[in-house]
Amino acid sequence: MPITKSAKKAVKQTIKKKSRNDYFKAIYREARVGFEKAIKSSQVDLAKKFFFNEKNAEWNTSKAWLQSIIDKLVKKNIIHLNTASRRKSKFSKMLKKLETSQK
Repeated sequence: MPITKSAKKAVKQTIKKKSRNDYFKAIYREARVGFEKAIKSSQVDLAKKFFFNEKNAEWNTSKAWLQSIIDKLVKKNIIHLNTASRRKSKFSKMLKKLETSQK
């Protein structure tokens, strides 16, 4: 248990930051899972809607835009810039591979 006032404040700040980080990670996870399900079921249109920022989407949350969510995680210092670039690249390769296999 923290004893000093500054230690008590630090505990409160840590809890608040963890809560915020968990919220954004959950949104990212939801978008990623939806994108991967669309890829596995070979639905190019749905995968594009999950990856790009399209407002008329067919899923239940308006926040599930994978690319913009990754950018938000970088902006809020939840993940590193290089990690975000690597993930966006990986997802775009998956989408491109699906598009070429559909043609």
